[in-house]
Amino acid sequence: MAEPNWGLLEKSQADDQTIEEAIAEKIQDHEDDSDAHLETGESLQSHKASEIIDHAALSIVEDKLADQAVAGNKLKYDKILVETMWESLDNWTQYTYGSGVIHDYLGELYLRTGTTINSISDVHAEVFNEGYATRMNKNPRFMCVVTIDQITDQEIYLVAGSYPDCAFGFKIVNGTLYAVHIKAGSEYTTDISSGITLTDQHRYKAIYTSGEKIEFYIDDVLKATHSSNLPEDDPDEDTYLEWMRIRIKNTAAAQKNLHCRYAVITQDT
Repeated sequence: MAEPNWGLLEKSQADDQTIEEAIAEKIQDHEDDSDAHLETGESLQSHKASEIIDHAALSIVEDKLADQAVAGNKLKYDKILVETMWESLDNWTQYTYGSGVIHDYLGELYLRTGTTINSISDVHAEVFNEGYATRMNKNPRFMCVVTIDQITDQEIYLVAGSYPDCAFGFKIVNGTLYAVHIKAGSEYTTDISSGITLTDQHRYKAIYTSGEKIEFYIDDVLKATHSSNLPEDDPDEDTYLEWMRIRIKNTAAAQKNLHCRYAVITQDT
């Protein structure tokens, strides 16, 4: 007669509960114990105390934090932040050519070309000291919220850096949207128009991991990555005088309009 499987053996002659049933019962008791593993040296206590295993890297999400729960001494001030909702154009360089016009309102920069062909409206942020603006070796990130009214006869740049020498961001020519970066005056582009209605409002975001890649996002969707011929800082820093630029030019005798609601750039200190 074959012996029964180990797990089906009874615990004893006085208890017909099988070993398998006894193990299942003990496991259930353990799972029901709210104090399990909480004593010093046990796993949950170690998990709670550890800087490494408490949470996986980048795993903390916003909804896990109580409102106003982060103290000032927990903040890390290791980034430069330049942002605007166009409260003013003080300290911005404004350039127009032909019939170009620039208006700023709280929450909107409005650029229009007028109807003279090759007219330009251009707003960019300059600094006085070389090297104090967007730096390609500081992991810069650029984002702006933009709407355009037309998709013909126009050329638009939404870029961080010193256009037209060294910059990265977005370029729109007629109805084609490009991820663009500029190195030593030469442009490198990728057509990212697919699925994009340019006359809708979009968040245009470009993230440069210095020396490695530039990622280009539309409404937080990755559309392109550039990893070769990346822009670099000039050793003498003479050309690095700009933070960002919003620019529109018409290429026909027709008015073209651009609305920018918000613009921001961050980089390492």
